[in-house]
Amino acid sequence: MAYDNSEKLNMSMLCKHLGAEISDIDVRNIGREVSLDTIKTALHEHQLLCFRDQELSPDELVDFTCHFGVLLPHVLQQFSLPENPDIYVLSNIVENEKPLGNRREGFGWHTDLTYMEIPPSYTILYGLEVPSEGGDTLYASLYQAWDSLKEKDKDRLRGVRTIHSYPHLYSKRVNVEPLTEEQKNQTPDVVQPAVRIHPDTGREGMYINTGDCIGVEGVSIGESESIMEFINGLYDYTTNNFSYQHKWKKRDLLIWDNRGLLHTATDYDLDLHRRLIWRTSVVGERPIAWKKDI
Repeated sequence: MAYDNSEKLNMSMLCKHLGAEISDIDVRNIGREVSLDTIKTALHEHQLLCFRDQELSPDELVDFTCHFGVLLPHVLQQFSLPENPDIYVLSNIVENEKPLGNRREGFGWHTDLTYMEIPPSYTILYGLEVPSEGGDTLYASLYQAWDSLKEKDKDRLRGVRTIHSYPHLYSKRVNVEPLTEEQKNQTPDVVQPAVRIHPDTGREGMYINTGDCIGVEGVSIGESESIMEFINGLYDYTTNNFSYQHKWKKRDLLIWDNRGLLHTATDYDLDLHRRLIWRTSVVGERPIAWKKDI
């Protein structure tokens, strides 16, 4: 069946700030019966897409991910799916005294892997088992927050370069194995622009992540602390005013654009409910920093 790149998707908004649910699509048909360009356009516009009732094997999830770029394996390979290490497993389930995945991952507002020189463009979550209560995922649009700021506040952030550290982020976790030397070597501290340009749309927006940020490059300690206080305020402003709460249904498939979106996991009763989520990521690009001539 041929498709037309101008085709209309059966799409409904998830909330007024961000996100869209696309109905009546089997994602295994993207690139054949459904235009990949149309899906990407919707993703860049809405930042988060939800596809319900998807029936995917590990290989099919990887195939879906590869439509959007090169797979990016997670640093914590001990939680990868044994039969397919490109899939990172989030789960509280224990079988034969062995955890199926990482039970405490993604808590606290963040955008994925800013501690990597080339962070992911897109992240995908696929829910095989989800709690009937709790375990929601929250999202917040940095673009919507940025567009609402006064120009003087935007100017204060333009040109700022923040320093990000995975060991710093990991040190906040409790009851976890220490990072191996190999994992530390994979994640040296990196510097990212606090304002970046989207490579496909040219859109300007904030790129901030307080959880792994340890300061600001090229300024005094006092100025760094002042800028970080400002960024923390922007974080609160974004999450309090431009957020969406996703209540999971079994077989939901979510994909989002990390360039302008924050998200966080939320708690659930680990003893009462089972949760099994497969996660994949796509290699992005070195963030394009804001320049005065843009």
